[in-house]
Amino acid sequence: MSEGAIMYPMPSGDPSVATMVLSSAWTMASVSTIFLGLRLYCRAARTRKMWWDDYLLLIGWMFLILADILQTVIYWRGYLVTTLTGPVIMPANLASDTAMKLSLAFSKTSFALTLCRFTSGWARWLVIVVAFVMDAMCVAHSVLVWRANCGAPDPHTFQPCWSADSGLWMNMVGSIISALTDFILAMIPIKVVWGLQMIKREKAGVAIAMGIGCLAGSVAIVKAVESYWAARAVGPEFSRRLAVLSIWIHAEPNATIIAASIPVLRVLLRDARAYYARKYRSGSKYLKSEGEFQSGTTSRAAARASGHISDDGSEAIILQGGKVRNTVEITSGGVETVFEMNDRWERRP
Repeated sequence: MSEGAIMYPMPSGDPSVATMVLSSAWTMASVSTIFLGLRLYCRAARTRKMWWDDYLLLIGWMFLILADILQTVIYWRGYLVTTLTGPVIMPANLASDTAMKLSLAFSKTSFALTLCRFTSGWARWLVIVVAFVMDAMCVAHSVLVWRANCGAPDPHTFQPCWSADSGLWMNMVGSIISALTDFILAMIPIKVVWGLQMIKREKAGVAIAMGIGCLAGSVAIVKAVESYWAARAVGPEFSRRLAVLSIWIHAEPNATIIAASIPVLRVLLRDARAYYARKYRSGSKYLKSEGEFQSGTTSRAAARASGHISDDGSEAIILQGGKVRNTVEITSGGVETVFEMNDRWERRP
């Protein structure tokens, strides 16, 4: 490095840094809020009650909004633009980091609790262990972020001190652990769903919806990379790198909330599809059943009466004996598709 080169972090002096971080943070928060609102609407419309995973996800969202508010306060006071610390900026920034980690812990625990409801045996124990590791990591980060930096005493932090870049390295390690747990939780639903007797298209849909958790894992990987580069940066470049890292830190809990909400939204998408099918299609739809032709409405009623269609709105009908005899797709407009299984069945338009 040339003589006189800056060897310590400095503010960027660029006001666009604050605009970039805050606009990104609040845009992502708005999107995750919409997804969470739709999830809660589907719960209210279909089951008329909320489960523990809904409450945990809601708490995670509340911590996320709190973190965004605190970030707004510190950037309005010139954080990363004109200063790196201050009597308000320092505690508010640390509190924001803590709130962000708690948001991540609650939202990921919510998704893990959802998985526990339809897993058993070793898969359920794996979910529990992964959730425990995630929560332990988030709680440890929430506490250690208040540890003092050596050479920069602050009344809001505790001793013993550590180097100024230790927090960034801790963030990198935590991001790697978070990514691994995200990918594990995303793979479990695929294994569970693929063993069910369902239409393959439905299997793929459910597996993809539950596997959206890979999105949060991908964000965590990018966050780990950005933590590495921020820890190595000096001068104004440090503030610019830290601003980019801040955006990815905001992205992870938002991605987790969205990923946890998407599987529930399948109900809303199916109802919307049924609504438009009923609106734009006229006439009754008939299918061949036991040598007779029955209307779609009659078939749906018969399916419900015989207990072969689940209350959660599943579109797959599995006949008795554990053997798939005929599998049909049902919407509010009637039975639309019949697949060939034992006898000759025809697809009706």
